[in-house]
Amino acid sequence: MAPRPNHENRLPWDLYLAVIRTEVDRILEITEDLDADVPGCPGWTARDLLEHVGLVFRHKVESMRSASEPPWPIEDLDTSDVRRLLAEETATLLAELQERGPREVRHTWWPGDRSNGFWFRRMALEATVHRVDAEQAAGAAVTPIEPEVALDGIGEFLTVFLGGPWWDDEDEVTAFPVDARVRIVADGRAWTLTLSRRSVEVDEDDDAPVDLVVEGSPHAVYLWLWGRDSDRLELEGRADLRKEVEGRFAEASA
Repeated sequence: MAPRPNHENRLPWDLYLAVIRTEVDRILEITEDLDADVPGCPGWTARDLLEHVGLVFRHKVESMRSASEPPWPIEDLDTSDVRRLLAEETATLLAELQERGPREVRHTWWPGDRSNGFWFRRMALEATVHRVDAEQAAGAAVTPIEPEVALDGIGEFLTVFLGGPWWDDEDEVTAFPVDARVRIVADGRAWTLTLSRRSVEVDEDDDAPVDLVVEGSPHAVYLWLWGRDSDRLELEGRADLRKEVEGRFAEASA
């Protein structure tokens, strides 16, 4: 029997659904020039961005339906009209999530949560980052991410994407073998990272001394973790560690 997932620190499930709707509506509203470059995704145009989000949504729908990992990308989808694709796949995703609910045990790629609740959260946060991408591609002001959503996104990135013993094979090691302790602070919450060449430990209760403290608003910190924004942060300690840590973030999100 699959372990019961821990949903104690999640946002309300209806909020995740509302975030998906709101962020996709904004993407569709702001995107006029489909050939515009996307600063946060070098090499992508706005057309690529909308197609990517639509395909990701359908991929997760198929994952829930089959309780397995579908092939990527999903085949046999008409991508000629990416606005229509994104609108239709968003509706399909929302209907699937609402019908199944968050507690049904299904396939995910993270062993800490084998339930649909993982996809409620992941798809909402996916939409949030890519909404920022769409606004930047359109040359528009970036709409601030709600603090509770950004804090949830910080927690997800650090514990789901970054934390863990990722390199078991001697021939597979990080390109950024930093050995240090870094504390990330946003809106009164703090995550302490203990980094080595083979793992990253994440602890919210560790208040021992660290080599570097990075602090900013939840919005700024969350976008920084995803490589989208890094200008509104305060650093204390070994600033030379910053690039190494950012390299680890990039590896974790690749």
